[in-house]
Amino acid sequence: MDSETRNERHGGGRAYRSRLESFVDFIHEQRRHRLTWQEIAALLRTEKGCAITFQGLHQFYRRYLKRQARIHWEDGAVMSPPAAVKPSAPAHKPVLAATPMPRSYRQPSPENIKLNDPTKL
Repeated sequence: MDSETRNERHGGGRAYRSRLESFVDFIHEQRRHRLTWQEIAALLRTEKGCAITFQGLHQFYRRYLKRQARIHWEDGAVMSPPAAVKPSAPAHKPVLAATPMPRSYRQPSPENIKLNDPTKL
């Protein structure tokens, strides 16, 4: 094959579609029930007849969520408040810690301080 023939062969064929795409709702429901990836893979194998490893299942679902470009409940509850709603003042004032009583401090006299005195080692 020469270089001209190789350059003409890009973008052909059917688009890849995972066999797990038809089970996305099932996987999502099982994750809502807090099942592990191993348990979901076993359910897919026994109930749906789709043999897949739990690693492959996890990678597919992670990529699927990334493609959806939306905040998912498994991604955490990190949500910013809406722009129109501003946080109001707290219902009660915070309780501050009490300031400790001042201790008496005796300041040394400058005449007694000898920085380069070899007898005070």
